[in-house]
Amino acid sequence: MNRRTFATAVALACFGLVGLGDVEAAPDVTIRVVTPFPVGHILADTAFRFKEQVEFKTKGKIAVNVATGVLTEQTIGAQMTSCNPNQRVGDILVTGGQPIQDWAPQYFFFNGPYVIVDYAHFQRVWFSHLGDELRTLLGQSGNQVALGTVYRGFRQFTSNAPITGPASFVGLKLRLPGVPDWIAVWSSLGVIPVTIPLGGIYNALRDGVADASEGDLTQILSLHLDEVQSHLSLTNHLVGFGMVTANACFMSELSASQQNTVVHEMQSATDWGTDRMNAQEATLLSTLQGLGMITVIPNAAAIRLAAEPAINNLFATKWTVTTWAEVLSL
Repeated sequence: MNRRTFATAVALACFGLVGLGDVEAAPDVTIRVVTPFPVGHILADTAFRFKEQVEFKTKGKIAVNVATGVLTEQTIGAQMTSCNPNQRVGDILVTGGQPIQDWAPQYFFFNGPYVIVDYAHFQRVWFSHLGDELRTLLGQSGNQVALGTVYRGFRQFTSNAPITGPASFVGLKLRLPGVPDWIAVWSSLGVIPVTIPLGGIYNALRDGVADASEGDLTQILSLHLDEVQSHLSLTNHLVGFGMVTANACFMSELSASQQNTVVHEMQSATDWGTDRMNAQEATLLSTLQGLGMITVIPNAAAIRLAAEPAINNLFATKWTVTTWAEVLSL
């Protein structure tokens, strides 16, 4: 049993769910998978990969319905907690780091700018005691079982003028999601934060409501931001990742073999998504360049240095379960 399988098994056990061994043939079940991201985004692709694998492996005994572009990252999580299936938007959620903000905000350093070095480092931290504590809180506060993570690629900046260093941020109207910790970091560099939902980014940039955005390359391409932004600045300021969580009550209603299928096939799908992004990240960059975006290599070290006071303040006031030094040591 690998570390991811073990971590999920522990999470299931915390809820008193049945074991993962084989049992008698289970009745048909339909799983509702939801994501706020559009078709073409790596997280939506991962959800469809899960659907394909589950339906093939079970010969259709388990059906999977995938809904993309559902609500927003900021609202979808709150509609995943109910034990009443008629009161929740779905059974499994494939999204970014929003579940941490919603249900374990003191662990949001996992999704903090410049905190995590790369995805290999992210996984070391994820499978440390810090990740174990986070998964426990997701269950206690959000009624969620963590099923896996997906590498989304480094987050970069789009704009209509080059972002070359800290001075480029002063007065910049930057589209951000409603993530207070991100807003705190970038505001410290002088940006004017404009909180716009994911689906509204294109129009906000086109209409001048925002001057710039930040996001992973698959987000930039799937939202066609090349049509409304001329420059792509490679700041590599955050290791993007997606999270998959399942409603714990939904999981407890499955038979042992159904649970085993969900856990195994979702881990397979998230591994597939990570491998796909690792293989495609350079290609995505080339594609955006081919669509006319001008690549900028900024002074990333200077930007990180300018952001350090705000990040240290977050560790001192909000992410108090650990220190930046401990995270970097893992």
